[in-house]
Amino acid sequence: MSSSSVVGLRAGLQPLWFIAPLAAMTYPLPLIAFHSAIEAARAAGGGLALAAAALSLAAAFAAPAIALVCATRLLRIESPSDAELRARRIALLAVAAPPIFTAVGDDIYMLGNPVPDVAALAAFWAAMIAIIAAGGREAPPQSVPRSAPAWLRAAHGAVASMLLVFVAAHLSNHLAGLVGPDAHRSLMKTLRHIYRAPVVEPILVAGFLFMVGSGGWLAWIHSARRADGFRAFQLASGAFLLVFVTNHFNGVILLARIHLGIDSDWSFASGAPHGLIEDAWNIRLVPDYTLAVFFALAHPFAGLRVVLQSHGLRKGLADGVAVWGAALAGLLAIGIVLGLCGLRLRFEQEQGSGVSKPAFLAPSSGTGSTPRAVPRDRPFAPLAPFG
Repeated sequence: MSSSSVVGLRAGLQPLWFIAPLAAMTYPLPLIAFHSAIEAARAAGGGLALAAAALSLAAAFAAPAIALVCATRLLRIESPSDAELRARRIALLAVAAPPIFTAVGDDIYMLGNPVPDVAALAAFWAAMIAIIAAGGREAPPQSVPRSAPAWLRAAHGAVASMLLVFVAAHLSNHLAGLVGPDAHRSLMKTLRHIYRAPVVEPILVAGFLFMVGSGGWLAWIHSARRADGFRAFQLASGAFLLVFVTNHFNGVILLARIHLGIDSDWSFASGAPHGLIEDAWNIRLVPDYTLAVFFALAHPFAGLRVVLQSHGLRKGLADGVAVWGAALAGLLAIGIVLGLCGLRLRFEQEQGSGVSKPAFLAPSSGTGSTPRAVPRDRPFAPLAPFG
């Protein structure tokens, strides 16, 4: 990219710096609109209210998507100014708007609801906008940004490979929710004998904490360098997971085990007894869960793409691994969240054939589980942890 084109971007696209944090700031609004539409559909019925609910939920997913597009555009700048560098890093953070909103809600709840969580979230993103505005706009001296240490990249990948065994088991457990809560509980009970063992659980916690720390360090370094769309996706998905995993520990240790004194079981994850769809607070967990599963699986495929290219695989094939891996991640994310929302898969045997064929049952109004109310003084269901 020529210096003239960089100057043109810097002078002509300054609004791009603020689009991502503004999208993240307004992220709760379509969720509020969704709940209003669901309430209207429940009271009067009609397809118009359900269509409005669907559009509102799509608009909620649009916020992190817009942030990803902005981050991708900003990462294409060859030699960013201080303001542009701040803008691209905050755009990457804005992709994590769903878990940030959930984290703010969790923390505000544990503090006794001193202020509305939407107001606290708006203040946070207003501060991010101010940080961008305070950055210098002059082009920096030409220099080569430092690279991430080789040992850090290798350690991050090695620990990730080991943790993927747990992630695969954990997501398989949640996928069993499509069969029903009893299937989920049965598999969770079996798996917990392994990952909650006194020797195993501290290793898992240490591993995830290392991933958060090393991933944050790598993202900080790589975000200073020019990047293509695949690298932008890898950085954005990593930023999302950094926030999500951190809040998972917050949900498991501080919220569930200490503050509420409850188990992080199926009822906890599915927002019982109100469910994820019909509760004004819980609806924020639908984009949060969906994107968490998606990024938890798509991010390793993005990393695998870099490894394959470094070992000589043709770029087109390596790119295909990342794309098809993301497609698989999307399908699994949708399946898991549909199960948490009440969709059930039943296997019905055809008469005389001896063949069982799957059949989907429509979601019920609840979670399909024995209600176990979460203690609360307002409609609330905390962020479900990793098991």
